[in-house]
Amino acid sequence: MGWALILTASYSPAFGQGLPGVATIRDLDRRAGLHFAIMSDNKGDSPLSSVECARMAAWVEEGRTAFVIGMGDHLKHGWENSFIPWIQGDRWWRTHFYPNVADGENEHYSPTHRQSDYGGGAPILRLADLHAHAKTVVRENGCEYYAKIRHKGYTVHLLQMHFSDSPKEPEIAFPEESRAWMTQTLAGIEKGEKDLIVVGAHSIKGYWDDELNPEQRRTLLHKADLVLSGTTHNFRVWVPEGFEDGSAVCINTGAVNYPGYMSAEGYVEVHVMEPGGEIVGQYVDLTQTERRLQRGRFAWVKPRGDRMRLADLRPLEKGEDMAEVVGTLKDSVSARDLSRELSALLKAKTGADAAQVGARTGLPAGPVTREAAWRVFLKNRNLMVVRVPRAQADSVTARLRLGPVALKGDFIRVAVPHPTVSEVLAWAGLTHRAVEPQGIRDYGLREVDLLVAWLNGR
Repeated sequence: MGWALILTASYSPAFGQGLPGVATIRDLDRRAGLHFAIMSDNKGDSPLSSVECARMAAWVEEGRTAFVIGMGDHLKHGWENSFIPWIQGDRWWRTHFYPNVADGENEHYSPTHRQSDYGGGAPILRLADLHAHAKTVVRENGCEYYAKIRHKGYTVHLLQMHFSDSPKEPEIAFPEESRAWMTQTLAGIEKGEKDLIVVGAHSIKGYWDDELNPEQRRTLLHKADLVLSGTTHNFRVWVPEGFEDGSAVCINTGAVNYPGYMSAEGYVEVHVMEPGGEIVGQYVDLTQTERRLQRGRFAWVKPRGDRMRLADLRPLEKGEDMAEVVGTLKDSVSARDLSRELSALLKAKTGADAAQVGARTGLPAGPVTREAAWRVFLKNRNLMVVRVPRAQADSVTARLRLGPVALKGDFIRVAVPHPTVSEVLAWAGLTHRAVEPQGIRDYGLREVDLLVAWLNGR
């Protein structure tokens, strides 16, 4: 899937093979004493509006997940935010979801709709019942909390910190009072063999432990088991340099939707194995049609009292080798020409009235690897069709610079990548019902697949 940029000092964990007796993800489910999930950056999408969200919800249920931690940006001002009615109507999610207040929540709920309005997103905590299955203490600032979640003999100590990515001054976005409260709370936890400590903050850079003073940082990285962040939409797992023998593993939790640089849509699953308390973590790929084990930089193992290692929990499968040659070009092609040709192919494949696919870069003559195909877009987003009513058709096509489109009925069908779908809905005042549905078992069509089809058709 590519790799996220490494922006902070960390050691490179060794790669290891899979786990004995674990051939499928269901084997992990059976052997785990505790299993939970972590998701972030869905920007208001839900299973009502997104096939990736629908897969995540189905797989959370399939794995009998104990609870789900949210790492923020669950809402987006000006967009539909079907996440709100969905979670209000789903009893399990409403009583087993522990969200983080981040910039997306501030922007949505604050009267000024500014991401920098400290604590403005606190009302998201009322969407979930934080007390249904946990002893929860919400700070007086209303946007940070400590939840003690008990499940099958385990106690998960979850600290959710408010650290929006705006303003850009960490001392304002993550004030000293919050850091002190976090450190004092951690110091007060009596940690036993069945205790797991998780601390989350959305952050500015995608990591935040380096914003702490040395004493606070030592407390965090020697006491916590998982230190979570979001904001970059890039999944990454690491241990900060100098803390290789500590207890903490740091995770940037990626994005359910709106993936970052060279990243797939996904969410994190954590299994605590019995006996021994070994922690197995994975970034589960939501572009696939079935829940499965992960490999490479998307899976890791942290034995109790030992160092974290990356793990190949299954063999490499077809379509995952980034060095694979997926086509050959006789002549180079510019980004502009490639965008035009891919848009025409998407229109033909979907039967849409108009289509738009944007290439960020062109391709040189010669063999094209899968990695090079990814780099044309820097992502591999889902391509979808929106039905735009006649009254909004001209304004939408004008915004997309599609040129005139002949109207043949009550609406036009416009095929675009998923992020543009959300914008089209907002421009036209539409809901997710205007998007042609895709089942969770339907792989659909993605940008890299479209490019490979174009290469093979030349």
